[in-house]
Amino acid sequence: MTSTTDIPDLTRRSALFLDLDGTLLDIAERHDLVWVAPELPGVIARLESALGGAVAIVTGRPLSDVDRLLPLSGLAVAAEHGARLRLPDGYIAAHAANLPERDDWVDAVKAALHLWPGAFIEEKSVGFVVHYRQAPSFGSEIGQFLADLVAPAAGRAEILPALMAFEIRAEGVGKGHAVRHLMAESPFAGRVPVFIGDDVTDEEGMAAAEAMGGQGLHVHRVFGGEPAAVRAWLARMADGLEASQTA
Repeated sequence: MTSTTDIPDLTRRSALFLDLDGTLLDIAERHDLVWVAPELPGVIARLESALGGAVAIVTGRPLSDVDRLLPLSGLAVAAEHGARLRLPDGYIAAHAANLPERDDWVDAVKAALHLWPGAFIEEKSVGFVVHYRQAPSFGSEIGQFLADLVAPAAGRAEILPALMAFEIRAEGVGKGHAVRHLMAESPFAGRVPVFIGDDVTDEEGMAAAEAMGGQGLHVHRVFGGEPAAVRAWLARMADGLEASQTA
């Protein structure tokens, strides 16, 4: 495992991209039961200020969830894996076509949930997630059910395996796309991207950051799998950036 002492500090030319669940927030049994560390919004706000607004939350969650968990004015967000992008000026862009079958698929999953006690569905504006953290023995069965369900929409929809979950999303969206799009916009353009994430869905975001000369930091490999360690490192980075501004 790489230590946080082995990675370069953020500089005033950094652009910071942060996953939410499993990175900034500890994983909860259900997505609606997560705990937000009291100091976290303040640390994110300090980093936003020190980096000229070049901080973005890149998450699978809907935009409304991010605003509820981190109520910060001017925060850039790539929600639903980049299907919805909000820039620091508040402009919101849709970067995924709606799936006309989505509502029918949601109804089909809801009708089948009784077959997998403990599993539940998380609805999003474009797609949805089926979580089986509380029903691990049904993972393969759920995956096959979803594969059969969306097969007729091949080329327009895809199934993304995540941590104890399967996500149905529009083809072509992803965290790598979100990073590339944001890096072409002010205040991110011309900076060095740093992406921090923990899940398979974050790998493409890390790869995009690295392809642009930046870094992809995996929570399990760099921070011991602990969101608390990520939060502590970000607080230290905020301290250092603020000190460099006054030096």
